[in-house]
Amino acid sequence: MVGWVTVMSEPDYENWLSNGGAEGTMVQQGERLFGQYGCSTCHQLDQQGRCPILRGVYGSRVQLNDGKTVLADDAYIRESILNPNAKIVAGYKSDVMPTYVNQINEEHLLQLIVYIKSLAITKAPGAVAAPGTEGKK
Repeated sequence: MVGWVTVMSEPDYENWLSNGGAEGTMVQQGERLFGQYGCSTCHQLDQQGRCPILRGVYGSRVQLNDGKTVLADDAYIRESILNPNAKIVAGYKSDVMPTYVNQINEEHLLQLIVYIKSLAITKAPGAVAAPGTEGKK
């Protein structure tokens, strides 16, 4: 597991706390960012939108336009955010999602990944469970 520590002087820490600090869990912060970055505009959670449904996608095998499948893990989600045209999901067009390279910091990227992982409670329509994950939550 990777983490980080930010060291602050006591006055800086008090100022940080008075301005809200890091409110909520990583999932909650990721959910806020999902709306803030406009992800929810195209990625509907429970109905078909312009882009793939993300509920239940984490841990599943995703069919790509080139006929291959890929495991929707941390690396795939990271790549999809930073280089969205690298692996296009079957049935979707390229150049729909903008790249977030140099637009999103590592902390926000991790929070978004944790949020998307939290959506894995139910499988997305058309998603195939990864080998060995059937029946797991």
